[in-house]
Amino acid sequence: MNDLEHYRQLAEFSLDGIQQLDTQGLVVRINRSGCHALGIADGEAAKGKAWASFWPKDVRDEITTALDSARGGQAAQFTGMAPGPDGEECWWLVNVHPFVDAAGKVDGIAVISRDVTEDVQASEALDSIRERLENRLGISQSEGETIAARNHKLARQLASVRLSQQQVINRELSLKVRLGVASAAQAVAEHAAQQAQKNEAIGQLVAGISHDFNNMLQIAIVALSTIQDDPDNLTETQRRLLGYSMDGVNHASVMAKRLLAFARVHRYNPEAVDLTAIIGGIGDFVRHSLGATIEFSIEQPVGEWPTLSDKHSIEQAFMNLCINARDACNGQGKIRVRFGQMLIEGEQASTLRAAGDYVTVSVADNGAGMSEEIRERLFEPYFTTKGEGIGTGLGLAQVYGVVRQAGGFVDVESAMGQGSTVTLAFPRLKLPSVH
Repeated sequence: MNDLEHYRQLAEFSLDGIQQLDTQGLVVRINRSGCHALGIADGEAAKGKAWASFWPKDVRDEITTALDSARGGQAAQFTGMAPGPDGEECWWLVNVHPFVDAAGKVDGIAVISRDVTEDVQASEALDSIRERLENRLGISQSEGETIAARNHKLARQLASVRLSQQQVINRELSLKVRLGVASAAQAVAEHAAQQAQKNEAIGQLVAGISHDFNNMLQIAIVALSTIQDDPDNLTETQRRLLGYSMDGVNHASVMAKRLLAFARVHRYNPEAVDLTAIIGGIGDFVRHSLGATIEFSIEQPVGEWPTLSDKHSIEQAFMNLCINARDACNGQGKIRVRFGQMLIEGEQASTLRAAGDYVTVSVADNGAGMSEEIRERLFEPYFTTKGEGIGTGLGLAQVYGVVRQAGGFVDVESAMGQGSTVTLAFPRLKLPSVH
């Protein structure tokens, strides 16, 4: 259950009436206590209706004033009388607060209503008793001690009422803070959704450009092939340059197809794959993505490194690791990719590191390295050390998710000024023997 659901249930638990309004004063949400207090049978039916319409006409001027204050970014409070759930007239202490977004703009209104009928009745009773006591003081001096005792009792009752009022204020402040946290959590979720839509749009754009670019390359390949089919009309130099051209456009065509495949959205589809074949197949694409100032190399192991995972997810995770390593090197440095094997035995096993045989791929860089604090939070979603607008904080979270989904784990070795090595360990797939 997420935090937003917790805060929604928290509002439902409250004995106070809690209403969320839009800036026009129309009901967006209302908890059960709010429905009960305003005599509303169905909270859903109240949505979109003016909150003021549920109050008597003689209170609506104060409601209008409070809503205007909230629209201007100021909290307001008023006391009004309205019929209670049982039809009897009740006194309500109403607090109106503005919701403010990250830019400081009011984007909604919160209303918290509390039944203070007993407090008002107690205050009126105290005033009546005090008046009678003062009259009696003028009649008989002999009753002075009794009156003093009663005054002392009334003072204690008044202090108790004031304490109750302070407790109400404290609860309102606590609820306001919690509503603010819920609003912030909602803003984070909306930002994540916007970022996901933005990434999808970029993927579609890259896919379209790659498709058109590949079509143009095919035209060039056909034209060069036509010339190559008639070598007798070419000089030796022309034939050599023609060969270079064919190699270049064919390589560019392969890169365009790889970019098109990488940009497409794929469902997670676990299958038997060779880790070295996946990394080797995307190696040239990664090398071009990192830029000419990065010295990039992939170790060529002997044999197969089989595992059960999704090919496209591994490609995306490997690309994210390499881009993170490039950024750690500030665009200039060395990135080394190595393969290996690892055996986790019983005494080394843990909840996140099951015993078994693993195949690994490591990405090492000679960049700035990481502190212990950063290393502990490295795979948290939305955590990033990059500047605003540069990183989303989702790349390494995706890497961790891919490995954990395959039943593996991630190791990180790093120190400030000594570079970093991130190792992805996938459970080795036991292939059937071939006789």
